[in-house]
Amino acid sequence: MEFGDLFSFDKKIAPTIIKPLYWIGLVLIVLSGVIFFFSGFFGLFSHFMMGLWTMISTVIVVPLSVLALRIAAEVSLAVFEIQDRMTGGTPTSQI
Repeated sequence: MEFGDLFSFDKKIAPTIIKPLYWIGLVLIVLSGVIFFFSGFFGLFSHFMMGLWTMISTVIVVPLSVLALRIAAEVSLAVFEIQDRMTGGTPTSQI
């Protein structure tokens, strides 16, 4: 893909951007999960129940967030592939 493709609309750039966005989102989710978990751990010393709740909810929310991000990325890619098949274009996996 070249810089001129950004302005011509001849090629779709969204399918090629979805995968890096998925990885960036995955890193951000895991990083924020680690931060919240340790925040809850250090919160144990000031307010035990709030710190414990933060740790438990982080352990539950992070895997669900990763799953939701993966599903959203796959649905987005599927929409572009369906659109390519309907219009007779090249499959997005070959771009």
